[in-house]
This record gives sequence, structure tokens and C-alpha cells, in this order.
Amino acid sequence: GLSNFVNLAGDGVFWQDLWQTLVFTVSSVGLELVFGLLAALILNRMLRGRMFMNATVILPWALPTVVAATMWSLILNDRIGLVNSILSRLHIISDRILWLGPKFAMTSVIIADVWKTTPFVAIILLAGLKSIPHHYYEAAELDGASRWQTFRAITLPLLKPFIAVAVLFRAMDAFRIFDLVWVLTGGASGTETLSVYIYKVLFRYSELGYGSTLTVALFTIVFLLSLGLIRSMRVEAG
Repeated sequence: GLSNFVNLAGDGVFWQDLWQTLVFTVSSVGLELVFGLLAALILNRMLRGRMFMNATVILPWALPTVVAATMWSLILNDRIGLVNSILSRLHIISDRILWLGPKFAMTSVIIADVWKTTPFVAIILLAGLKSIPHHYYEAAELDGASRWQTFRAITLPLLKPFIAVAVLFRAMDAFRIFDLVWVLTGGASGTETLSVYIYKVLFRYSELGYGSTLTVALFTIVFLLSLGLIRSMRVEAG
């Protein structure tokens, strides 16, 4: 009943996980937007091997998240992982680093998510670049505009609707992240998100009433987040 919502307001784990979820969402979506835009700009200018590069870029996104997370758990493993092996051979580190430990766990999860979902952002932005009429760039070139001026005055403004769509979808998806975090850390080392917390409450502790309350809270937060992003898109369009 309503007592569950009262308990929710005083649940320190919920507020901590909400903060960690926000940190993960803002960091991963921001990085994906930057790298996705760079990838889209490069692919848009390629003349040879475009089809091969498109397929290569899409590959991480096409992989099931559980498969990608398992791969990253092996890469970041402190004993047999590729990252520690390379850094040791380059004499950058002397002792193994616990990439999935308390100090670097959130950073590692964000890196894995950025690698996995940047292609999604790149595809959307590449479609936006393809939709920009070429005569705008020809006019800018005739006026003597530099590449940076052309990017600021033409490319970026005309890409804003596509950027807004990419941010909307990725923000909603990142905020309810579960599988990547569950496979990599199980929510340990300061990486527990709201979805992981809800899973533990429902299925590990069998608290169905409170777990349902947490689910309603997560739905409400995602709904308000998406509503805010959509309204900002409309204001930007206006």
C-alpha cells in the first residue's frame, strides 16, 4: 500500500542508486553523443570502403548486451584481462589494476556501454548528415567559410533534431540499464542502478510489494525524463 511509498522516501539505498544511475546516464550518453558525432562525420566523408566501415561500426551495437558484457568482463579481468596485460608489457603499470573494483568499476561500466551503443547514435546522426542539402555547403564554400564555421553554422543546427532523438532514446535506455551492469559487476563496487536494485528486491529478497513500488518509481522517473526531453525538443524546434 501507500506505506511502501513512505518507506521509499526514507530508503537510502534507493537515493544512492538513483544518483549512480544519473551519473551513469549523463556520462555514457554524453560520451556517446561526442563519439557518435565524430564517427558520423568520418563515415559521411568517406568515399571508399564506406559499406565495410558502416558494417564494422554497427557490429558492437548488433551484439547482444550479455555477450558484449561477458567479453568486457574478460578484457577487464584483473588476472587474465587484456587491458592489464597490455599495460604491464608497456611497463605502464607494475601491479594489476582491479578495473571492476570499487575505484574503477563505474568508469569501466561506462566505457563498456559507450563502446556498445555509440554506433546507435552514429547511425542516427549519419542519417541526419545525409539529409542536409549539399548546396548549403557549396554556398558556404563560395562565401569563404572555414570548415569549423560551416560546421557551426550549417551542420550542427540542422543536426539538432537528430541529436535530440538520439539523446531521447539513449537517455531512456541508459536510465533503466540492467544487463550490462549485472554481468560486469552484479551491482557491486558502487555500480548498482535502480533496475539492479529492483531486481534484487523482487527476486532475491522476495519483497513483491516494495519491489512493485520501486518499479512504479522507476517508471515515473523515466516518464518525466522523456517528457522533459520531448518538451525541450519542441521548444528548440519552435
